[in-house]
Amino acid sequence: MTTQILDKWLPLVAPLLVLPPWIWMAVRTRHCLQIISTHTIPYSRRTIWLIKILALIVGAGGVAGVAAAVGIPWFFAILPAGVVAFFALRENVKEIIPPKPNQDASAYQSSWQQYRRLRGDYMRSWRWLGCTGVLLILLTAFADKLSNPIRVGLFTLCVVAVLASIAVMNLKQLKWLRWPCPRCGCAFRGLWCRPWMPKNCVYCGLPREDNAKLTPANS
Repeated sequence: MTTQILDKWLPLVAPLLVLPPWIWMAVRTRHCLQIISTHTIPYSRRTIWLIKILALIVGAGGVAGVAAAVGIPWFFAILPAGVVAFFALRENVKEIIPPKPNQDASAYQSSWQQYRRLRGDYMRSWRWLGCTGVLLILLTAFADKLSNPIRVGLFTLCVVAVLASIAVMNLKQLKWLRWPCPRCGCAFRGLWCRPWMPKNCVYCGLPREDNAKLTPANS
């Protein structure tokens, strides 16, 4: 009996984990995009609608599929999908334009200082990842000389440290690559670009400078 219940409900675990973000994207598309892009990426109304339609197809379709998989008749299974579609289409879709920062000298210099700080944090996160990786390699090399409880404990600690370093590195990278341009307020790198900072802002063409003395007047 337990095996039958597991066979029925276990395949639904993955959809229940995947569908909520898509439903959120479909219902609150603008809010979702602003959070994902940290309020630094502009989106046109057409782009937002295309993303909403894609999220609606995946989210509402997935809800109907899950309802049908648990044995609900199809004419009842489409009801929750219709609820998702109803709230998704009620959203007032407008273009997203990041707020333009102040153009005074102090704000401009502070923005470049933030850029250097974010870049430094990202570079340091690579060092931490390298250190944890070296420790894991050393532990693997000398594992035979340690007792089993100590070996298991240290190996678990090193794996956790490596995973935590990767998570921190990705977070630091996201903050750095989403750094807003001091002139236009959009992400200097843009949405789709190289995995490093370009020489000029993708949106307004401002040259990349690490000199905090650069001001709006001489840029």
